Amino acid sequence: MDSYSECKAQIEHINRDVRSLFSNARSIPGMEQYRFGEWEKTCEHLPRQLAQDTIRVAIVGSIKSGKSTFLNSIFNGDYVKRGAGVITSIVTRVRRGERLRAKLFFKSIDEVNADMHQALVLFPSSNWRTEDGEFDIRQQSDRRKLQRALSRLGSEQLITSDTRNINMVLLTSYLRGYDAARSQLGNEGDVQLFVGDRFAEHKLFVGDETLAVYLKDVLLEVNSSGIQSDIEIADCQGSDSSNPLHLAMIQDYLLLTHLIVYVISSRTGLRRADIRFLSMIKKMGILDNILFVINCDFSEHESIEDLKNLVTRVSEELAMIKPGPDIYTFSALFNMFSFQHDALSPKEQLRFEQWEADRDFVDFSNRETKRFQRVFDGYLAQKRFALLLNNHIERLGVIVSGIDDWVDLNRSVLSRDSDSVKQQLQKIKAHQKRLGRIQSAVKKTLTGALPEIKKELQQEVQQFFNTDSGNIVATIENFIDNYNLPPINDEPGLETTDFSQRLYLVFQEFKQALDAHVTEVVNPRVIRFVHTLQTRIQDYFHSLILPFDTMIGEAHEEYRGLLDRTRTGSRDRNPFTANPSSLEMFADPANLKPPALVAVMDYSTKIKTEALMRLGLYRVLKNVKGIFKKSEKSDKQDQREIERALQDGIGLIKRETRKSLAFQLKDYRENLKFGYLFELIESASAGFSRGVLNRFQAHFSDLSSAIESISNSQDDKQQALQILEEMEQSIGQLEEKINGVRTQIEQAS
Repeated sequence: MDSYSECKAQIEHINRDVRSLFSNARSIPGMEQYRFGEWEKTCEHLPRQLAQDTIRVAIVGSIKSGKSTFLNSIFNGDYVKRGAGVITSIVTRVRRGERLRAKLFFKSIDEVNADMHQALVLFPSSNWRTEDGEFDIRQQSDRRKLQRALSRLGSEQLITSDTRNINMVLLTSYLRGYDAARSQLGNEGDVQLFVGDRFAEHKLFVGDETLAVYLKDVLLEVNSSGIQSDIEIADCQGSDSSNPLHLAMIQDYLLLTHLIVYVISSRTGLRRADIRFLSMIKKMGILDNILFVINCDFSEHESIEDLKNLVTRVSEELAMIKPGPDIYTFSALFNMFSFQHDALSPKEQLRFEQWEADRDFVDFSNRETKRFQRVFDGYLAQKRFALLLNNHIERLGVIVSGIDDWVDLNRSVLSRDSDSVKQQLQKIKAHQKRLGRIQSAVKKTLTGALPEIKKELQQEVQQFFNTDSGNIVATIENFIDNYNLPPINDEPGLETTDFSQRLYLVFQEFKQALDAHVTEVVNPRVIRFVHTLQTRIQDYFHSLILPFDTMIGEAHEEYRGLLDRTRTGSRDRNPFTANPSSLEMFADPANLKPPALVAVMDYSTKIKTEALMRLGLYRVLKNVKGIFKKSEKSDKQDQREIERALQDGIGLIKRETRKSLAFQLKDYRENLKFGYLFELIESASAGFSRGVLNRFQAHFSDLSSAIESISNSQDDKQQALQILEEMEQSIGQLEEKINGVRTQIEQAS
């Protein structure tokens, strides 16, 4: 068992022992109904929280860099398959489980129709349109009409910038995959499981773009010893995907990650797409937590020196973005073949044997693999100790210290005669009144501070997204205003149908450019802004609690004097000096996270109608002029008319975009404020307040009824004192265990 698993097991054992203390306390005569409130809730929820806590690792890089192969090598098996094409937006998450299980999350029918609706805006053919102008993939007639319209398109609509037009691929894939995916399409989105022997069947979905297009998430659970159960590793879409919205989905996952592994192919080295993506990560403020892997293809390099020269060049290029980058060079495919030696196909076996014969490459790759694994494991262990275990052991430390006070309080009262008991109870009640005032002051301070911090953050968010002067809005609007119409091919005699096709292409190129600008320039600034506000919230509540530290410490010292407590050493640890709380203690990233960065602009089809009307108007004017003066350059005039109409069309598109932009930014701004930041503030306030209450809980014990019950029987008093003595011994052992775990966490962190 590794040190982390051992430490986690110790915490679970400590938690069980603490819960036993509650039962022991209730075995005292007269205390059968006594409850320890928040302490018991904390201990009850701790096992579930330990099981749910997750460290997330994102595997990113350009298409065909070997991300999936690298992830498979980490899990010592061939579990992940890519190849669904550049149109898919799947983030394949992999965790360790008790058995093989693939969980596929499908889009809802509304999400599918919305995707297709966006791809059909300004579509050059009207043959697909229904009477109401809406498309529903569930309707066979709608699918047939659209299929006919797609079949009539020329290469100009199917190919854009020397690659397949993403909208045409999207529409075609949806239509071709519908029959196979229709049973999974519902109003809420369906989930399909492939368990055990059927696990490999999930690859039929993620490996076929006509089916993968219907997926929005994939979670694989593999029974591998290559990784721990509380670590999730995600294979993200290629950073050079032709759809910028897919990059935004990667950004959403990166918001939750603790470590990024960037994979670079040794066949291509560092590409322009890599530089652009890494620059974006830097703007997001998360470039510090990144490791680089050069995925080596042995067959691509003449010698080990050739490979090392490539590593040197890549290192120099990366250093311009991140000084002193951590780079590791090895063959992920060779490592995966090594684990699957007996399961390789004859072709793979020959390839593996050929590689094994080249000892220079193999030895180099093995050394680099071990070096990477050592750093990778160490980094994850550090994060797991610091983020997942530290909060839990500190909570248990506070509870155990509080129970210790509770035991001393009861024993101090029970060991006295009837006259001094009354005096002691009076002192305790006076002390409780003082603590009550402190506790009330803390609650009022935290509660009263909520409007102030909300107002401050609301003003900052408003200013950041202000449609009049905000830098974010100005950045996008400047891009829209300065966007130039792509050059038009000199083709004479263009008809109205051709104009419609050109308008569609112009619109799609503009939308693609704007989405890329938002994803690469705007989103990173938004993410950095959100991170800044998160830190502000945490620091704000820390500063509110800080003035109470001295007051709370003095009250605790008074309490110990009240109980004639003279012990020293580790047992004398003041529970009010525990490590300050962090937002991670109160904000579960699975339930409380910023709104998604992906925003789809809602464009109106009236752009096409108005543009066609402009073209018709220009031609009418030309014909009127032609009555008086016949032109010999009618083809060039037609070209100018089309160009003027397209310019008008792009103007309409820009105006529609600005309207949609204003709505989208307002919607995101409000969701960020009310759906995340304000919820985070409320959660943090309640968490800090609960932390203070937990430390004071023992001080507010109501002993009157128990003392009255026990005082009537000497035997009950002796039994109670014996139980308290046994509890104290158990507490001493628990505090030693807690201190031992603290030491392990400090050493690992």
